[in-house]
Amino acid sequence: MKHNKKRNTAFLYECLIKEMTKAVVRKDLVLKEQIVRILKLYFSKGTALAEDLQMYKELLETKELKESLGIRFLEEVKKDWEALDRKTIFNKQTQLIKEFNQWIPKAFGSFVPNYKNIATIGQYFNSDGLKPKTRLLIEERLKRLVISHSEAIKEDKMKPLDTLTYNTFANKFNDSYKHSLLREQRELLTNYITSFSDNGLGLKSFMNEELGRLKEQCQVLSETKWSSKIKLVEEKLISFSKKPLTEDMIKDIFYIQDLLAEINKNV
Repeated sequence: MKHNKKRNTAFLYECLIKEMTKAVVRKDLVLKEQIVRILKLYFSKGTALAEDLQMYKELLETKELKESLGIRFLEEVKKDWEALDRKTIFNKQTQLIKEFNQWIPKAFGSFVPNYKNIATIGQYFNSDGLKPKTRLLIEERLKRLVISHSEAIKEDKMKPLDTLTYNTFANKFNDSYKHSLLREQRELLTNYITSFSDNGLGLKSFMNEELGRLKEQCQVLSETKWSSKIKLVEEKLISFSKKPLTEDMIKDIFYIQDLLAEINKNV
């Protein structure tokens, strides 16, 4: 069954996230900034493509419903998808495709682990006009994602869209930098890189815990010969709790992690 992946909003979004992680790991700051700009421009809350993406998420993140409820759920999500401004979404996709062609033309060939399910949802949304047999095949495949009626659902058990590329990236990232970065530095960078896929929720959660841990470290080290430096670090950490997260703050935390770890070694 044919599927135009360039008109599949979820596929385009996943490609951006994958290219974003590649750019960060390769330290390609120019490309990274361009992808950040594209993500904010086309997928910020309230944009046409963000609303379209949410319809894919509804199906990807829902699982193990009873059959009668699952069938109704599929129908309702499709109605919501059709009710969106399809013309505006088409035009925004066209603009986004031009951005791809300019900045990341090879991204369309990216391997997306969950592409089969993303493509099935795209086919389901655009199934009007297909032959009855084809429509039924698509619907049956999609029902396996949301209805708990067989062992097969366990094999297809879904991950949320925002974590499709996370595990693969995290494993490769940690393998590459496990000998050159502290564990907490790897976690900080990984959460920062993937923050564009969940609106920063994972990063904010990590930062809350990490700031608390670093403050405790400062208190433990406050009686050492480095107390004057520790006091400045602690004041810096306290100031962070009153400010929004920025890239400069991430950099400061990265160096503070290194500084405290080094002082701990000497102590």
